Amino acid sequence: MAPGYRLGVDVGGTFTDVCVIAPNGETVRTKVPTNTADQSISVQNGINEVRKLLKAKYGWDGKFEYIHHGTTTATNAVLEGKGAKCGLIVTKGHKDILMTRRSQIPGGLGAWMNYEQPEPLVPLERTVEVRERIKIDGEIFYELEEKEFREALQDLKRQKPQAIAVSLLNSFSNGIHEEKVRAILSDEFGPDVEIVTSIDVLPEIQEYERTATTAANAIVKPVVKNYMQNLKNKLIYDTDTIRILKSDGDLTSVKLAGEMPVRILMSGPAGGVKAVSHLVVKNTPYKRLITFDMGGTSTDCALLLGNCAIIRRETEIGSLSVRAPSVDVRTVGAGGGSIAIYNEFTKSLRVGPESSGATPGPAAYGKGGTQATVTDANLTLGYLPSTLLGGKFQLDVAASAAAVESIATQMGIDIPSAAEGIVDLVNESMHGALRLVSVEQGYDPRDFALVALGGAGPLHGNALGKLLDSWPVIVPPSPGVLCAQGDAITKMSHEESCTYIKTLAHVTEEELRATLKDLEERCVVTMKTSLANEDAALKATYQADMRYKGQAMTLVVDFDADDLLGFDSPADILRDRFNSAHRHQFGFSHADAEIEIMRMRANLMDASEEVAIKLIEQADNSTPPDSAIIFRQEIVYEGKKIEATFWNRAGITKAGIVIPGPAIITEMDSNTLILPGFVGRIDSIGNILIWPVEKQEEQKVVHTKESARELVRKQPIVATLIASALGSIRREMDTLMLRCAMSPAIREQQDAFNVITNTRGQMLVGQFGSFIPQFLNGWTGTIDEGDVFVTNDVYQLDGAVSHLNDVLVLLPIYFQHQLVGWAANFGHLTDVGGKVPGSMSINAGTVYEDGLQIPIVKLYAKGVYNDSLATVLFRNTRTPDWFRSDLVALVTACRTAATRVTELCGRYSLEVYDAATDSLLEQNKTAIRTIIDEKIGDKISSFTDFVDDDGQGVGPYAISCSMQKKGGKLVFDWDGTSPQSNASLNFFLSINLFKMFVGYHLLAIYDPHAIVNDGFHDLIDVKIPTGTILRPVRPAAVSCRTHLLGRVLDVLQALFGQQNAVYRCAAGFSDSPHLFYSGYKPDGEFYMLYQIGFGGVPARPIGDGPDCHCLFPSIKSIPAENIELYFPVIIEVNEALPDSGGAGFYRGGNAQRTLYRWLCEGDISIHDDRWMIKPWGVNGGKPGCRSRKVLYRNNSYGTNKQKDNVELCQSKQDQIHVYPGDVLEWVTWGGGGFGDPLTRPATRVALEVRRRLVTVFGASRNYGVVVDPSDFTVKEESTAIMRDLIRKERETKGYSTDMSMDRGGTMSELMARCEEETGLKAPRPQWEMQPYGPHSGLKYVKEWYERMRGEGMEIFDKA
Repeated sequence: MAPGYRLGVDVGGTFTDVCVIAPNGETVRTKVPTNTADQSISVQNGINEVRKLLKAKYGWDGKFEYIHHGTTTATNAVLEGKGAKCGLIVTKGHKDILMTRRSQIPGGLGAWMNYEQPEPLVPLERTVEVRERIKIDGEIFYELEEKEFREALQDLKRQKPQAIAVSLLNSFSNGIHEEKVRAILSDEFGPDVEIVTSIDVLPEIQEYERTATTAANAIVKPVVKNYMQNLKNKLIYDTDTIRILKSDGDLTSVKLAGEMPVRILMSGPAGGVKAVSHLVVKNTPYKRLITFDMGGTSTDCALLLGNCAIIRRETEIGSLSVRAPSVDVRTVGAGGGSIAIYNEFTKSLRVGPESSGATPGPAAYGKGGTQATVTDANLTLGYLPSTLLGGKFQLDVAASAAAVESIATQMGIDIPSAAEGIVDLVNESMHGALRLVSVEQGYDPRDFALVALGGAGPLHGNALGKLLDSWPVIVPPSPGVLCAQGDAITKMSHEESCTYIKTLAHVTEEELRATLKDLEERCVVTMKTSLANEDAALKATYQADMRYKGQAMTLVVDFDADDLLGFDSPADILRDRFNSAHRHQFGFSHADAEIEIMRMRANLMDASEEVAIKLIEQADNSTPPDSAIIFRQEIVYEGKKIEATFWNRAGITKAGIVIPGPAIITEMDSNTLILPGFVGRIDSIGNILIWPVEKQEEQKVVHTKESARELVRKQPIVATLIASALGSIRREMDTLMLRCAMSPAIREQQDAFNVITNTRGQMLVGQFGSFIPQFLNGWTGTIDEGDVFVTNDVYQLDGAVSHLNDVLVLLPIYFQHQLVGWAANFGHLTDVGGKVPGSMSINAGTVYEDGLQIPIVKLYAKGVYNDSLATVLFRNTRTPDWFRSDLVALVTACRTAATRVTELCGRYSLEVYDAATDSLLEQNKTAIRTIIDEKIGDKISSFTDFVDDDGQGVGPYAISCSMQKKGGKLVFDWDGTSPQSNASLNFFLSINLFKMFVGYHLLAIYDPHAIVNDGFHDLIDVKIPTGTILRPVRPAAVSCRTHLLGRVLDVLQALFGQQNAVYRCAAGFSDSPHLFYSGYKPDGEFYMLYQIGFGGVPARPIGDGPDCHCLFPSIKSIPAENIELYFPVIIEVNEALPDSGGAGFYRGGNAQRTLYRWLCEGDISIHDDRWMIKPWGVNGGKPGCRSRKVLYRNNSYGTNKQKDNVELCQSKQDQIHVYPGDVLEWVTWGGGGFGDPLTRPATRVALEVRRRLVTVFGASRNYGVVVDPSDFTVKEESTAIMRDLIRKERETKGYSTDMSMDRGGTMSELMARCEEETGLKAPRPQWEMQPYGPHSGLKYVKEWYERMRGEGMEIFDKA
């Protein structure tokens, strides 16, 4: 049957684009404004407009063969919070799953001070717990308690939800309880409430990701179903077939889109990528493509290999990530509306992520915008015509120039230089994103062509081609409306998946084929129904998500039915392809390592004939016609004014025409910039192919050190561009670490930190300071090109790493055989030997008991691997496979950094790179000096915090510090700090690390976007007495230094808080306390679980502290289901503990309560703190709760025998032997409160009672708010009386909100009440014993003991 008229329509935030492909292959396009209230109106308006064009051109006015539609209806419902009112059903004990979001605070050190936690998809007041439990293997552990559940639903019924999501733990392995819950909900709520279960949406492991995906689907499902129905009604006379674009770039039916809207969240970007695969891959010689789609607020980058876009299993919408397949589009906050901001403190320019939006938009739009944007910079440089959209939209050239002039004035440069700086900086941001999207997949961008899309992309494509060395740069016809064309030509597919967790050794051919057959048959039924064709031609492909056992990330292995025929076993092809994919992406594979499959899926694609596009007319010659010239005008390029020709694209669209640069090719929806030295060739389907005139070495200016410094002085943007590139390199290092490493601390909890330095070892980018100066001081051998060093020697490195688990790799970077800097990376390896599994024994008395010490040694010498050394390392760990993989990851990340740094030196010249990095160091120094001079007073600040004990019954240990401004510097003196411990509590505090803490803390307030480096270090003096717990004498043990590391951060923010209210925060969860559980399973397999705890973040001047989080950057929790998969344990409870956050006007974050039920005999080691001295509240805020740990022996937990089998655990305890059925309850500590609790809005307190974050009793006792438990309303009269009583009581106790601090009592009082309040005996003060160890003869230590024996407790009481 001859093809008809096929229509694609894509709805964007501002415009709706329509593209029709006529039977002869010609395309007809139009654009109409988007109706944001009802997108179906925009679709109908667009169709009506294009019908007029089709009538005029072809005389046609019939029904379209089909309408394919890309929509942002689901996306907008999520982003704007306009989805259905939704409830959530979860397993009892796991109510906070959406609130905690894997407990991660993004950003760098100090980011917690500004972090505003996103609201959960479903609020806690609409989250209902059901008592039930399925084990990881699908066995029922607790039956579902129906009566109790129905009672718990009554409050949710009163709130009248429109949809309810159901996501129970381990339901992917057995959905019986979710089916029961669905039946109960249908009975209780009736047919009008959508019930969405996780077994229908995402039957896969990892409870947060599954719950978030299910909740997102439930929230948008009623909205999308309603929209789909409206769409069908409006288009009933336009077509008989409507299909919807999915996030993976294929189509689905209207019905399926309504049922599974989570799969259409990213249909917009997918349409553009799909169009490229059709227009470019199928019609040109270029089969390997990188695309970038630059719009008003952001740029989407993707990679295509042949016909196939890379698909990832996650879809990200704003701060939300859901588990649904989507085209692997990476988004960077760089668009035409991105705002340029100059920070006076750091003397640095940045562009984005803030955007001017559509209103007021760039200054050029004439709607009142005054801040310079990328669009304003392009207009000022002459790259844009004065009108857009075919002359319909007039630009305000003068307003753009004035906006850019403001930036120029602040920077002390001229307007053209500022404009070029803005454009160059946004190009550098996109360059970083484009590299990530290719390098992360193991590809070199130089092997790819670059495709520029979107309204703004073609203006920047030529420059990005130069940065990436990717040619040609391809600009398709109408790049601003290409998504609609992608919609028109794409075809339908359907995917079914299942959890399939097996090692390859246990995969049988019969079982695998049966699984794939079942998935495929389900797809066939869906596809034939959706296509309304029982004889539809379909093509099946399969995928397995695989990883080395222990890795966090999976790789997708593709195969089809034919592939299974060529191997003796299907497992063979999967093993071969996985190892090959791993080698390609990461540069290595483990031939002998166990490989496990996590998921299997089948995908069926419509195999009907492809849509054909008509070729354009061939030109007589390559010279463009003069009639296509619109005008000529001066543009600015590389600081020079040159004349450029503006061409009408319609007038030059004949195959073979060549447009020499400089030129701008304009069309209705976009403008293409061709730079001097480049040409644009028109190909057979109308693409512009931008090529260098000649592929020759670019003539670079040869710089001396002096001329390079002068260049950077005159053009400060050069340093900013290099800073942006270095930041991008660091992100590449992070990505490689997270994907390659196996140790859970790295792969799940992201405990790995990198640094790039100059030749002097000064950190240019990083987070935990530079390790290089200490390395250089400790190394006496040669340093050669190709060397890679490895070490974990705390004392040799002067604290650059602070315990033996942190293994450090260092690599000298050479450019043209000259040392130009260093790359280094350390990661927390799970085990390095020592007394206990995990290598962190609190009972270790010396560093020899901590584990294997690796002095500075060459892992590679001149590129040659030291296999003998590696053998020794792997032999001395309980987890050799993990150690090997982690070490490879550390080396690979450093080598990647070295490659990228040498590229920067090649691009800018070594002299300019050095001058720019010196300038960046000076900028940070200037910023910190300004903050010190203007924000820090002259008075001395002093503060003492404590670690409660050392696990040996001794404590508390004081961490005392004073801060004073002297001669323009900040001087920190740790005099008064306790002497070192004879246990492993000690923390060898690196001076460089502490200085970095200071810098991050200051800049977190005044320029959180700044890239922190070592430039300010000589403005900070640090004095740490030797022999203290912060500077122990070797061989003192250091493996459990985490508590002191956290306490140093607490002390630091307290010191700054005394100086400036902006910094004033309470105390909270700054440590990373940990649990180890190890032993042998009945089959003899060794297991070892390592888990970091989370707790209450302190209340801050900006608001409440998040519950169940951690101050340390990027650390995140391990999913309970992952733990249960690999270890013999059931996580019965993992929740925020009500009332554990300190009360205040801003509440401290609640502690985390976790219940572990052990299923195998083994040993646990658990170390935490804040069990006696509470985390302090400030300015009248109350302290957070203490930590506690309780073992319930003999299967007694939850029975009437529980109280007779209780065993209190010490704060820090090793090798507690446990048996099957024993239960550990671990409660971490809460964050302190900020401000007077009686001033906290009563309605807020009542809401938190409903959310189970505060109890009814806690509301009354701590906030003076009386809440009616039946409906959670505030009893106004009772509340007024209660608050008045509390105020009168406080008057007798000297209560104050003026710079006050509350630990719950003085040290004497806390120790006196310790056993009564905690059940544990108070620790014994250190000074009651004789000092013993290598430090005991030091003057400081002797004087400390003498002073404390005279007045020790009085000193602590005054702290």
